[in-house]
Amino acid sequence: MAIRKDFDEILTAEMASTAGGLAAGTMLAFITNKIELIPALLIFLPGFLEMRGNISGSLSARLSSALFLGVTKPKVKKNRILRGNVAAAMLLVVVVSLILGLVALFANWIFFGVMDHRIILIAVIAGMLSNLIEIPVSVLTTFWLFRHGHDPQNIMGPYDTAIGDVSSIISIFIAIVMI
Repeated sequence: MAIRKDFDEILTAEMASTAGGLAAGTMLAFITNKIELIPALLIFLPGFLEMRGNISGSLSARLSSALFLGVTKPKVKKNRILRGNVAAAMLLVVVVSLILGLVALFANWIFFGVMDHRIILIAVIAGMLSNLIEIPVSVLTTFWLFRHGHDPQNIMGPYDTAIGDVSSIISIFIAIVMI
């Protein structure tokens, strides 16, 4: 019975991840004309998409472990473990976005001979915007799943990947428009 429950949770999460990936790919197809204006975005995009799922997935996994070990409760207020993990996730996104922006800037300069500093701003702004969407969704979903008897570790990895892909594409588009 427990195996069946785990299978159902994992299958559903993977299906949601696939649907999220398709949605993100479709949105990406619609903004391709904007991305082509800054060639470094094509260098930056794969790393950025991967970063979102990894950071939020790690956040969800740490929270799930803390919940199962009884170190924390599934509540947002006065939760020291949650505050520390969210702060770490925020800092990671800013640092990794900056590094990805710099790598894209220098790769663009090496391969195309173009030094377009906008890519750094786009990377950091898109990282922060996607964080504003993804961290609350990941935390609240992890807590909700735990409260309702599900294993967040079975579900949150693919779920975070799907939400991360969609929020990243939206955030990149908004950052491009802002810049």
